[in-house]
Amino acid sequence: MRPAPTSLPRSRHPGASVLAWPAWLRVLAVLPAVLLLWLAVAWAALEAAPW
Repeated sequence: MRPAPTSLPRSRHPGASVLAWPAWLRVLAVLPAVLLLWLAVAWAALEAAPW
């Protein structure tokens, strides 16, 4: 009988991180958050804020 594994299985690329991604893929990953923050700042800067 085999003993039960003590840790979760490792990924295929254990050293792979976001920094290992190509630059265009990192930009695509961050772009939605940047756009939302930019829209929030633009909306807060409106003179006729809806609140």
